Amino acid sequence: MIEVLYLFGEILYFEPIVQFLYGHTTTFIFFMVLLVNFVRTSRGSCYPLKKEQAHEVLILSLVMSVSYAIPMPFDYIYWLSEERSVYIPNTPYMVLDILTILFIYSFVKIGTSLGELCRFYLTVGLGVNASLFFLLQLDLLLIHEGLKESGFWWFWTVFSYGINGSDLIMVLVLVVQKDFLGWYKLSEKIKGAYSRP
Repeated sequence: MIEVLYLFGEILYFEPIVQFLYGHTTTFIFFMVLLVNFVRTSRGSCYPLKKEQAHEVLILSLVMSVSYAIPMPFDYIYWLSEERSVYIPNTPYMVLDILTILFIYSFVKIGTSLGELCRFYLTVGLGVNASLFFLLQLDLLLIHEGLKESGFWWFWTVFSYGINGSDLIMVLVLVVQKDFLGWYKLSEKIKGAYSRP
């Protein structure tokens, strides 16, 4: 049941607002990363990165910030509505993650190694998120159709840690701008091993 409070004589639905704000903490963090990278590009020669590298990271930060901000109005309307659908909770996030990957590879021009590094980490993070959203949506559909019991399942914990962990990795790579997990170096070694005759 939705908790109703009154603020200045108006009805205020407190529970949906708290769930909405808590659910979009990552969106706020990506916006802050965008601001940090904007400051880095505007400082010019004070920052050790070349202008082109800083500009590419800024564009990737903008894409991620917009991608995470797009579902905000729809989420708020969904939490306030009485109608619930078994397809709504996770499918839009999965589709948006896939569309963000396609947008990054189709429209964002990357020419530096730092841009490649950030794009690689963002692709892995968004791919993990999309896969987890797909698996969770599949689980909800199986429960809805009666093909699976609706008890606690270990995957829900994996989903929570996986989504938050991949979001944290994407934020860190846009701020730190280093291959701190060694994934990019490993992928380059694998590419080099496959390209040898």
